[in-house]
Amino acid sequence: MRIVIFGVDGLTFRILHPLIARGALPNFRRLSEQGSEVILESKFPPVTPVAWVSLYTGLKPAQHGVYDFWTYEQPTRKARVVTNRKGGKAIWNILSEYGKRVLVINVPMTYPPEPVNGIMVSGYMTPSASVSFTYPGSFKDELYKIVPDYRIDLESEDMLSVEMEGKVDRLIDATLYMTERRIELTNYLLKTQLWDFCMVTFVGADRLQHPLWDDLSSLEGRALEYFHLLDHGLGLILEQLEAQDCLFVVSDHGFQGASRSFEINEYLYKKNLLGLGANIRQTRNQARRISYLKHTINRIGLLTLTRRVARGVKTVAAMREKFDDVHEPIMADFDWEHTWAYVPSHSSFPGGYADIFLRQDLEEERLAALCDDLKRQIDPQSGNPLLSALYTTEVFGSGPYALCEPHLLLLPHDGITFRSSMGNKYLWDDARVRHDPRMRCGVHHKDGVLYAYGHGIKQGFTGPNAEIYDVVPTVLHCMGLPIVDEFDGSIIEKLFIEDKQPLPNALKRGATTNEFVQRRLKKD
Repeated sequence: MRIVIFGVDGLTFRILHPLIARGALPNFRRLSEQGSEVILESKFPPVTPVAWVSLYTGLKPAQHGVYDFWTYEQPTRKARVVTNRKGGKAIWNILSEYGKRVLVINVPMTYPPEPVNGIMVSGYMTPSASVSFTYPGSFKDELYKIVPDYRIDLESEDMLSVEMEGKVDRLIDATLYMTERRIELTNYLLKTQLWDFCMVTFVGADRLQHPLWDDLSSLEGRALEYFHLLDHGLGLILEQLEAQDCLFVVSDHGFQGASRSFEINEYLYKKNLLGLGANIRQTRNQARRISYLKHTINRIGLLTLTRRVARGVKTVAAMREKFDDVHEPIMADFDWEHTWAYVPSHSSFPGGYADIFLRQDLEEERLAALCDDLKRQIDPQSGNPLLSALYTTEVFGSGPYALCEPHLLLLPHDGITFRSSMGNKYLWDDARVRHDPRMRCGVHHKDGVLYAYGHGIKQGFTGPNAEIYDVVPTVLHCMGLPIVDEFDGSIIEKLFIEDKQPLPNALKRGATTNEFVQRRLKKD
């Protein structure tokens, strides 16, 4: 039996189901009718680095050490970018130890590439194409012979072309080109390599849904071409599967449109839980004046017109909000002596969550009051509550990389997201895309996608919700391998027609593991 995991960053049933019903995605329809479908929950939190690592290890963050795009050194709080997990075995490590041949193509958070029994091409968070991003290292030259213009991800100029310049076609064209190259490489490797397991990840859905959510969710516009291309790539893989093989389609999180936002750091400041240094206080005062001006204009119904004019008029450039890089935390110039709670990460806005760092000496009564007050926050425009869920540190699990300080993890009500910026005394604001203020921003949602298809999988079955930690034990079970590692997830047994029996003990992992790794390292 061979297994393919077809990963799509940000894939959501909110887009898939209407397109399947329209008849636009024949291969996804095939999975739905001849396989099983499950909502794959990603809650702790629903952001790319954490979610993908949790998905391919079956572990919570305390076991693998990834909580965001950044990690913070103690006690200096110096931020360092994260490109790979700190601990835990990925599914391809486990399968390599069993002697299975693996192909790992463009999976996020896999730089630098690691020794595997097969081929690895690092994905999102690889610094650039100039570094060594393949295992074995020699495969990089072969890759560029196969696909001369291979793209790990979009260039930053293409990725921001809609947000900063309103160039929708540029973003779509770049995404389609990148995806075509990924399909080409994957198809080549599946045809020319001996393999037992392949995991490939496509990131275009996330790149398009953030700025173009309303176009996509209304099933209009050129961006839909991406999903047709994705369906085509899925079909090419399905053509190569044999009767005993299985395929899983997974996403690291879902997506939704957000029309409202809540400034969580401004809220903590107003609750006397966040202290500001001189520089950030000055920046906040400037932002506060801009925010007041924007709200005043909005009350008289001229904000949309003003934003349109502001695109071409430098003198009113203050009306345009600063673009916050999701990768850059806010750690400078806090008054730490007077700070008990803060949100350092800009991931809150696109990620659709807020991770509040708490000081260890925050009194229980004060923490309880904070939680109660957060639960009482109501959007004055819609009347909806701010939160759909509030979690404490325990949801991140226990293990060698457990957080050293307590946390509160907030998931917002549908249609709401968080901002970590400051200056809006009203706390609430519209969450619209910069290139067209009539359109909602696309943000992450906890409900992702899982399709299972192939030998031994139920057909036309919709199962109960599962969690991203369940994917690894489920795939191992599907391959008939024993579950000897401890996972935070469990087998999604309802996907299967009948229980699979593990392979004999003779096929379990043994002393060959270290021999394999050492042999590979010497060769490379």
